[in-house]
Amino acid sequence: MKIYKVAMYLRISREDSNKNESESIINQKSMIQSFIDDREELKLISIKVDDGYSGGNFERPAFKELMEEIKDRKIDCVIVKDFSRFGRNFVEVGKYIEEIFPFMGIRFISINDGYDSIKNNSQESLIVPFKNLINDAYLRDISIKVRSQLDTKRKNGEFIGSFAAYGYLKDPNNKNKLIVDDYASKIVQEIFEMKLEGFSHSKIAEKLNNKGILSPREYKKHIGLNFKNCLKAKSVNLWSHKTVIDILKNPVYIGILEQAKYTTLNYRVKKLIKNPREKWLICEDTHEAIIDKQIFENVQKLMLSDTRVAPNNEKVALFSGILFCGDCKRSMIRKNYGTKEKRYIYYVCSGAVKKNGCTRRSIRDKVLEKAVLETIKIHIKTLLDTEKILKSIKKIHCSEKQIKSIDVNISIGEKEIEKLKEYKFKVYEDYKNDILDKNEYDKYNGIIDKKIENIQKSIEDFKLKLDDLINGNKHQEELTKYLHKYKDIKELDRKLVVSLIDKIYVYENLRISIKFKFDEKYVQIINLLNNLKDLKEVI
Repeated sequence: MKIYKVAMYLRISREDSNKNESESIINQKSMIQSFIDDREELKLISIKVDDGYSGGNFERPAFKELMEEIKDRKIDCVIVKDFSRFGRNFVEVGKYIEEIFPFMGIRFISINDGYDSIKNNSQESLIVPFKNLINDAYLRDISIKVRSQLDTKRKNGEFIGSFAAYGYLKDPNNKNKLIVDDYASKIVQEIFEMKLEGFSHSKIAEKLNNKGILSPREYKKHIGLNFKNCLKAKSVNLWSHKTVIDILKNPVYIGILEQAKYTTLNYRVKKLIKNPREKWLICEDTHEAIIDKQIFENVQKLMLSDTRVAPNNEKVALFSGILFCGDCKRSMIRKNYGTKEKRYIYYVCSGAVKKNGCTRRSIRDKVLEKAVLETIKIHIKTLLDTEKILKSIKKIHCSEKQIKSIDVNISIGEKEIEKLKEYKFKVYEDYKNDILDKNEYDKYNGIIDKKIENIQKSIEDFKLKLDDLINGNKHQEELTKYLHKYKDIKELDRKLVVSLIDKIYVYENLRISIKFKFDEKYVQIINLLNNLKDLKEVI
């Protein structure tokens, strides 16, 4: 009698573990052990367990160990509880049972399925592919359900990633919610500040490394997270310019979750592919922001416009990426027309330097800096004066009687609309009864629609004006809060320039034009003032 050297193979996936105990590792092991004990020709040599691994493929550590033992002739019989424990991929399972194991002289037993490869039962051989097909269909069904559940969580703004972004932690009371990491969040804020101040990404990484600040990967390991990624492991992982860029671009820091960026082709192929942006699931205000939205937007613009850092300098030039020729709209470049000892810095149109048809427009750095500083001071003063005016208008007393009067007017307008709709229906009946011809019907119908449209517009405008009076205007609040930080400026720096200015244009005769980032909000405030004045007159 031949004695078979047996390996029992046990597997359970995360999905299976949520079910009853019948699929548990302990149950599988107990069943196979009893089966071996009842047969003299079976001798247990090895037990291989893949706990928490899907049956969709054979990329499992214990299964790979099993195959190594088979290759080394340590094992010549494999026993499983049923086909589904061995695997759920119809094609791959069939390949092992029908080709690989017979070729290698391996006896394969599936207890619950009553399958033993040495018995060569023709009826059982016909059933095996169907059972594997059922297991494969189960795997596909589970995959669809899991994807659907994950997408539902993403749409609800729940975080489903394995690790939180640097600066956040998973809430211990709710693993699908992010909370701020007090230490790492301050490093993130420092990175954004350095970017606004003009430091390059490489210089930011260098400064963080010099301070001994742990990189995101090292920090995760430091706080006890079992963090791994696909990058080649190093003894110590340092900050790099790419890590800095990834942080600066990530909207998670303003409370936005961008998920479903990657997917798999299907339940069998686990290789990740990038989803087109329109398929991403994006939710706003899902968690506390670390970075102010205005600062984040400023940094995104800088990422697109910043030029290289000059040799021996830590930062980009003061006006880098925002200074343009007023005529050809090309960027202006910084030139030194002096010596190392006595520098004369001018900004010159790049179109003229490259002989692309523009005149040699230029301006001295000191002249430009002084003009921009004075213009910023005037601009801030104007906006803050506007804020004072707005606050004084908001002090207008709006009594309950006045509010009631406004509500009555709105109610009258809504009742008028109902009457017009009734009249519109009567006109339609006259048309159907041949009292009106088609031209007359179209004419009267158009007049009624126009009246309804005008009344609806008046109601909406009036509601908006009243809301502005009572609740204020969020655009004005955002703007004034931001500008108060700069009301007492004495000199220009990179952070101030990129925070307030979108573009600077230089024209002939040293004339400059500045497009401020808050121009649109300024117009909104002026419109708001006009609305409030109109409302005051109505009241």
